[in-house]
Amino acid sequence: MFDVDEIKKIFGEVVYELRTQKDMTQEELAEYLSLSPHTITRIENGKVFVSCEVISKLCNLFKIEPSVLFTPRPHILYEEHQNYISKIKSLLPKFNSKKLEEIYNILLIMHNK
Repeated sequence: MFDVDEIKKIFGEVVYELRTQKDMTQEELAEYLSLSPHTITRIENGKVFVSCEVISKLCNLFKIEPSVLFTPRPHILYEEHQNYISKIKSLLPKFNSKKLEEIYNILLIMHNK
């Protein structure tokens, strides 16, 4: 069973994931939602919940169904991400093992930033 705090935590984590995937700052999201950046922080930390109006705005901004906002660790790839992934995949076979290792290490460093 889910309790209220767990639902708020899942919702906040999903909002954080979606925001960062879209390369948005908390300030940019706050402006779009007509909320304060502090409120965005509290949402993402699972401290507060939002209105249906905010849920609607989030769905429209991220082009998702409302259920995604309540799904732990959603794996949403935006169309632009899918395009880049396809382009990268098409280039990878052209590299030797040493270059692939370098690419992999670069990606690890970028991922950990």
